[in-house]
Amino acid sequence: MSETTGARPDGPLARRERIAALVAARGTARVADLAAELGAAPVTVRRDVEALALAGRLHRRHGVVSAARPGATALGRVVAVGEPNGYLAEILRGADAAVAAHGGRYVLEVARDHAATRAAVERAAQAPDVSGILYAPRWSSPDDLAADVVARACPPHVPLVLVERFAPRGSLLAQRDAVRSDHATGVHQALSHLRAHGHRRVVAFCRDDSPTARTLRGCFADAMRSLGLAVLSEPLLSSDRADAARRLQAPDPAEAVRRLGATAVLVHSDTDALSLVPRLVGAGLRVPDDVSVVAYDDVVAGLGDVRLSAVAPPKREVGRAAVDLLAWRATAPGAPCRHLEIAPHLVERHSVRSIDPR
Repeated sequence: MSETTGARPDGPLARRERIAALVAARGTARVADLAAELGAAPVTVRRDVEALALAGRLHRRHGVVSAARPGATALGRVVAVGEPNGYLAEILRGADAAVAAHGGRYVLEVARDHAATRAAVERAAQAPDVSGILYAPRWSSPDDLAADVVARACPPHVPLVLVERFAPRGSLLAQRDAVRSDHATGVHQALSHLRAHGHRRVVAFCRDDSPTARTLRGCFADAMRSLGLAVLSEPLLSSDRADAARRLQAPDPAEAVRRLGATAVLVHSDTDALSLVPRLVGAGLRVPDDVSVVAYDDVVAGLGDVRLSAVAPPKREVGRAAVDLLAWRATAPGAPCRHLEIAPHLVERHSVRSIDPR
């Protein structure tokens, strides 16, 4: 039977239009779900999806189809290199969805040290169908950053985007495209929120084992001063994830809050914030009655006994923007590099109490 007969309400053309409409409305859909909803055999729906993909109306990958973005640059193999954790996993989900929207294939290479990172980048750069590399470095210390091997492992003709990191000015990696959360704005959002609730005496507990942590520590005092708040102290070490030697140097949080007369704390990360709350309570400081808490990261901040308000970096948006940078770079190989920042937002829960600011 000729395909032109598909104009019937139950014919193949009408079914394909229905599939295209369903995927456009939802963004993505599983082939098995589409088959069940349409009452068609999975093999039939797979053929319909293939036809729509060939026409450029859908992208298909591993049993999932997504709507084609008008004007989206087609991508092939996109390789992400990094050490996954809860925070990075959200970024990678955003990247995965963006790669699918560009019709590409997404692959994660887990790399926990310099040797593994270099090997992963070299493998990716040599793949014949590679469209680019997303690199999410850990850089636990300045020494790690100085020893970074990726700048020379990735040839200049292979697009590479730094994810949630900016490289130091003047370095080879600084000549690559990059996208990260605007953490300075995130700190300002947290302190503005506390100030609006009457808090004038705020202390920060921050880790120092990542570029994000060091950025937060570096901009805390400036944000306090810009809001007209007195800086009680430089950020104190958030010790729960520090090594044994550094834990010995970290102040007792309850003692520090009392000594500094703080009515609120900003804590990075939110894992450390969840650990901090019972320590404060155990020392007789109720949250939020005696001390308000704002966490930074919002990976698990809402899962504790006290649901913590938190600054939420735009993790999935960072992943999507990184892939879009790769796609743009394919159309502009000689253009100056782009360094993008995306603002976080504050998620209000139950850990901040309004007080009289006097």
